[in-house]
Amino acid sequence: MSRQYSSVHRPADANLTVTDEHGTVRVQKLVSQGERLEITDGDDDIKLDSLLLEGLSWQRERGVLADVIGGLDDPDPVPLTGGDPDDSGGEVSISNEYSHTTVRKIHTEAGEAIQIETPARGTSINLGVRSLRALTSVSDTYVFSEWFRTPFGPEDDPVEGPL
Repeated sequence: MSRQYSSVHRPADANLTVTDEHGTVRVQKLVSQGERLEITDGDDDIKLDSLLLEGLSWQRERGVLADVIGGLDDPDPVPLTGGDPDDSGGEVSISNEYSHTTVRKIHTEAGEAIQIETPARGTSINLGVRSLRALTSVSDTYVFSEWFRTPFGPEDDPVEGPL
């Protein structure tokens, strides 16, 4: 029987760091049998593929996001949209055969944030340090499946039944 060994590649130019008064969160691209985005606060981490990141980018209300990720005792002051791109940071691209997302550091009036964008869908969301820290505490990414009841993206009037 043959053994398969997998190593994780962390491209040096594919990481971003955001900070607030409570600490720092780092996002880093991982490549190992596919691309993932690792989000870590130093204690906890979560790894998300492009499709899960796309699901995040669809979210239009902070309450919906909080219901799924939990852990937001204090609301994140960072607005869900807007902001200015960070001059020093680049863009991290995460892709698979179904989805492509980009992640960049931005600045808002409320502080630093990460913007997750799905260019093909035209959707994006800003996540501040508080939201990112809460996201790292999610132990089972299956909770995000709630967002895929409408598999072709967010709909104001969801289609019932087969297309």
